[in-house]
Amino acid sequence: MIEFIIGQAGSGKTTLMLERIAEASSEGKKQYILVPEQYSYEFDKTLYYRIGAGKFNDIYSLSFTSLARQLFQQYGDPNRNSEYADELTRMILIYQAVAAVQKSPESLSYFRKRSFNNGFAEDVLRVINDMKRAGVRPSQLREKASMLDKQLMDKTTDVSAVYAEYDRLMSEYGFKDNLDNISEAAETANLYGCFKGTNVYIDEFESFTGDQLKMLNVIIADADNVVIALRTEDVKSGKFTLFETVNRTYNAIAAICRELHEDFTVTACGRSYRFNHPDLEYLSSHIMRNFRYAPESAPLPEHITVFEAKDMYSEAEYVCAMVKRLINGGNALKYRDIAIISNDIAEYADVLKATFGRYDIPYFLSVEKSVSHTPIMVFFTSLLDILTAKKLRSELVFRLLKCGILEYSLTEVSHLENYCYKWGIEDAMWFSEFTAHDAELEKIEGLRSAVIEPIVSLRKNVGRKNTASGLCRLLYEYLINCNAETALAKLMSRLIKENRDHEAAELKRLWGCLMDILDSISDTLGDNVLTISEASRIIRSMINSITYSVPPQTLDTVIAASARTARLNSPKIVFVMGATDGSFPNQVNVRGVFSEAEKQKLADNGIEISRPLTDLIASERLVVYKALSSASERLYITYPLSDLSGQAKYAAPAIDSISKMFGESFHITKEEDVPPHYYAVTYHSAYYHYMQNKSENTESVASIREVLNDSPEYQRRISYVLRRSDHRQDFRIDSDVMKKLKSFYPLELSSTALENFSQCHFMYFCSQWLGLSECERIDMDRRVVGELTHDCFRGILGKRTKSEFVGLTVKELRAEIEHYAERYRRERLGGDFSKTARFELVFRKLTERLAGVFIHTQQSLMASDFVPRDYELNLRRKHPVVLEFGDGDYKLSFGGVVDRLDTCTVGDEKYVRIVDYKPGKKYINAETLGGGTNLQMLLYLFSVTEKGGPYEDYEPAGVLYAPVQINDISLEKSRNNEPNISAVNAALKTNGLVLGDADVLEAMENGAAGKYIPARLTKDGTIDSRSACISRDSMKRLRNFVHKKLTGMAESLLEGNCEAVPLVSGGKIPCSYCRYINICDNSLLTRYRTADEESIAEAEEILSHKTDAEKEEE
Repeated sequence: MIEFIIGQAGSGKTTLMLERIAEASSEGKKQYILVPEQYSYEFDKTLYYRIGAGKFNDIYSLSFTSLARQLFQQYGDPNRNSEYADELTRMILIYQAVAAVQKSPESLSYFRKRSFNNGFAEDVLRVINDMKRAGVRPSQLREKASMLDKQLMDKTTDVSAVYAEYDRLMSEYGFKDNLDNISEAAETANLYGCFKGTNVYIDEFESFTGDQLKMLNVIIADADNVVIALRTEDVKSGKFTLFETVNRTYNAIAAICRELHEDFTVTACGRSYRFNHPDLEYLSSHIMRNFRYAPESAPLPEHITVFEAKDMYSEAEYVCAMVKRLINGGNALKYRDIAIISNDIAEYADVLKATFGRYDIPYFLSVEKSVSHTPIMVFFTSLLDILTAKKLRSELVFRLLKCGILEYSLTEVSHLENYCYKWGIEDAMWFSEFTAHDAELEKIEGLRSAVIEPIVSLRKNVGRKNTASGLCRLLYEYLINCNAETALAKLMSRLIKENRDHEAAELKRLWGCLMDILDSISDTLGDNVLTISEASRIIRSMINSITYSVPPQTLDTVIAASARTARLNSPKIVFVMGATDGSFPNQVNVRGVFSEAEKQKLADNGIEISRPLTDLIASERLVVYKALSSASERLYITYPLSDLSGQAKYAAPAIDSISKMFGESFHITKEEDVPPHYYAVTYHSAYYHYMQNKSENTESVASIREVLNDSPEYQRRISYVLRRSDHRQDFRIDSDVMKKLKSFYPLELSSTALENFSQCHFMYFCSQWLGLSECERIDMDRRVVGELTHDCFRGILGKRTKSEFVGLTVKELRAEIEHYAERYRRERLGGDFSKTARFELVFRKLTERLAGVFIHTQQSLMASDFVPRDYELNLRRKHPVVLEFGDGDYKLSFGGVVDRLDTCTVGDEKYVRIVDYKPGKKYINAETLGGGTNLQMLLYLFSVTEKGGPYEDYEPAGVLYAPVQINDISLEKSRNNEPNISAVNAALKTNGLVLGDADVLEAMENGAAGKYIPARLTKDGTIDSRSACISRDSMKRLRNFVHKKLTGMAESLLEGNCEAVPLVSGGKIPCSYCRYINICDNSLLTRYRTADEESIAEAEEILSHKTDAEKEEE
């Protein structure tokens, strides 16, 4: 007798089946129970408690797969000499099958080009697996192919060729595909009458594959009694109904019964026993049905809540807050009574992990994770990338090193990475010794050698002709020789000592997976020739196919699982997350070798590969029904209005159905309806939501603050945040901390320090006090241009008198420039090390263009009475400026290096001027002085002429900024192949500030026409009003002004002023080139400052007096 037990969710189908089992257990008959593998544990546990240990041990509780294995053990396996092919072996064989068919030109027509693409072999294997489950053989495909249209015929023929070769290889290598087991076991059961005189019970299936139906045919034919439980209300309901998939299954089994002349009955379970409240039962019995809505007869939805969140993060916050409140509600609820299910549980995984932690909720996240992103597998795939790449990219090397598998510290790897970034190491450079200077060069070269040389040897070995086993042995030997296994063992020991046993076990399992992969390839392909490229493709596919899950770490946990696969143990509370359109139910996407239309054509010709699209769509609707019918006490349905990428989402159609089902008594709770204090169920969650809402002046936020004040830890955190909450970026460091960071006895300052501090206090603090800096990169940038220019001037001009220098010919200048440029290139740029053709070209052009700069300098000196006296004068070592600050309790010491110092005697006075070479133009005006920028040369000028300075008996004549923007100079060649000097002179004209004395200006530039200095005399001998001049008295006042700026900086540092409020001057914003823009909390420039108006006014007044005569007239 065949009995179908039908009924909706929670109607007692399984309970009735258990009663049948209990009644029959005393008859002495052999009893089989078949359930899907993922449900076997929960079913067995329920059955065990229902009938007791004694009777339970007499029952065979199996899945179809384990039933096949048991039948083979009992009656013999027709392929007993064959070993089962596991997933890894199947992946190897399908790649071999595709490769074999590719070598035969007539075997592939439609898929020939596509067969070389990544993923093709996996797609074909999925189709073959479907065919095996459906009982379709390669010969059947070939027979039916001629009956199809041209394109589908070619596709079918290609697949049949790969399928036949796959089966041939399976047999040749002595493997048996366990996907054939059920079909073969059905034949064995039929041959031996295995089910005669037995009772068979089948539960939790909604559909059956072809091989399972073949087994069912044998069971129905031989068994005394067969009981099948199906989730459906009416087996006669038509298409497009909720239980369409299950009814199709019923009809298929009923057809078998009629064919075998077996009687069958249908037992309907009408009443629902699961639900403890009428609204939950009403929802289950009406959702996804074609009923007319009758809200007037619906019960109040008191135990159904729908929540609309702005995004997935706030959705998870609500769910976890509700879970915690339910647990703390005093109704004896356990965490294991609560389930969270979603069709997109993998997408919610990381969001939920963080939120569970915030709410102190123990959880089990039932998500299969791919091993491909674990450190061990990333390490190995990076190695494969290096072995198969034509060029050795630094990115691959550091991906390999940063996995933490090799015994190198992160510090060592970072030194190597910084070195490679600095020198632009790529490709063949890795194979040669690193020679460019570095403080850690010996360690860096040692690490390069230790890492690269074994890889070079391995690349050489795997590049030869190798067998599969030989190739795997080479890869394994590399792992052993580089101590990867030893390093992992040490890491596992450390994790165990830190009570992180599950992480250690995970590492062990992943290492085992890698070894299984190499063993499978070696054992399967053995002495077959295998290239490293082919091996890499196979290994990657094998890695991508392996998944793992972390088991529960405690018994009482909230389970978070996929709505499709979750087997829930009678949860009282269920949260359905992600109930959005397109996700609940899921949109069915069919991909693979055959389109859905092609599958239908094949089915029409007797080859049914997989379930039709309509069946898959019906199954997704059934998933929604099961999810909404799983709670016995309370149901929560939540959905976000945007996903993780910010894409808009909308409520699922089921939400609208529920709303219409219950009418006006039903309403959706929106995120804005929930006050912040609702989430304050742990200190961590309370703090989290207080931070998000602290600007709101509400009782809810105030109550959270009051709760957090009970915890000293969170009270401290809040106090700190509130000090920073106005986003003023006015960072203040305690004065005692500042003194620990740097000595104030004296406080040593440089010109660059003053410049940076004036532009942005925070930038200066990060750079000079904390020592935060970006990795240096050797390239033809402004820094290199500046250093090269300085080196050439120091070498060429520094060892010659003025007359000797101006007497040099262009040819001699070029030779000297090339000499010093080559020395700079060798000593500072590492010589030929890591230099590209582009670098060489730009460097050569740079040295060529420097000739114009030197010719301009020759001409300016020939037109001047000033004589270069000092080069690279170091004021830090000797004659620094020492000033008092902090009420005289502290001192500052200012110094730096002067590029060039010129002197001249005019009348009875001796004068000194400072010349500085800059890669850009610099100006001295009231705004720059008021803002404290471009003071460097003025400070140098006053330093050398101070009492006790190296030129204390000289008068300050001024400062000149000589721009060296040679990349912007028009260097068209004249007819005699000489530089365009007129263009050079125009571009290199100096800026700065000079003494407003006609005689001194005449000495600086004979004729004072303003060609080489920023000042000129008119025809009547007076100073032009546009000249950058200043009177003697103003020069003295300017000295006091810049010293006041210097002491003001020291005072500010003593107070710990590190505010991230940049100075905007002349339309320039320091943030545009600042390295600390991402850490200052002012990246949007919400606050900035301009030069102090009073300071600008004072500077304007000082600069307004260009000559002493003007002062006397006043």
